Amino acid sequence: MKKLAIVLIVAIGASLGLAAVPAFPAETPKAPTGSVAIVSGSEINLVSREATLPVVVTNTYEGRARVLVHMVSGSPKLQVENKVVQLSIPAGETMNAQFPVSAIGSGEVTMITWLTSLSGVEIGPRVSIKLRVYPDIENVAIVLFLGLVAALTVVGVIRTMRKRRAR
Repeated sequence: MKKLAIVLIVAIGASLGLAAVPAFPAETPKAPTGSVAIVSGSEINLVSREATLPVVVTNTYEGRARVLVHMVSGSPKLQVENKVVQLSIPAGETMNAQFPVSAIGSGEVTMITWLTSLSGVEIGPRVSIKLRVYPDIENVAIVLFLGLVAALTVVGVIRTMRKRRAR
C-alpha cells in the first residue's frame, strides 16, 4: 500500500510538472519577410527598330532569390525575342532583366511582365509597361539634321561669296 501511495504521489507530481510546461514554444518561428517584385516605371519612348528593354526586379528578402522574369507583347507592333530571363538577385538588391525587342510598326504598345519561381509558380501580380513605339523617327531626325547642316552650309557659302564680291 505504501508503494502504491508513493507511485501515485510521483505520478501526480510528474503530471503537475508537465502541466506547467507549455505545449508550444513561447516564440513562434518567424516566417521569412520580404518579397521579390517587379518595379513599375513610367512610359517608355522607343525610337529605334532594335532595342533592349530593362525590367527592374527588387529582392527584399534576407537571402538570394532566383526567379524567372517573363515578358510578352500586347501588340504585333513590337516583338520580344527572348520571352524569359533568369535572374539571381542578392539579398536587398535590385537587378535589371534585359529583353531584346524589335519594332515592326508605330503606336502605343503594352508589355506584360511577371515573375515565376524556377518551378513555375507565379510570384506577385503581373505588371504592364506602356511604350510609345516610333521606329522611323530616328531616320527622320537624322535627315532633318543633315538638311539643316546643308542649308546652313549653303547660306554660309552664299554669304562668303557676297562679301568677296563687295571688296
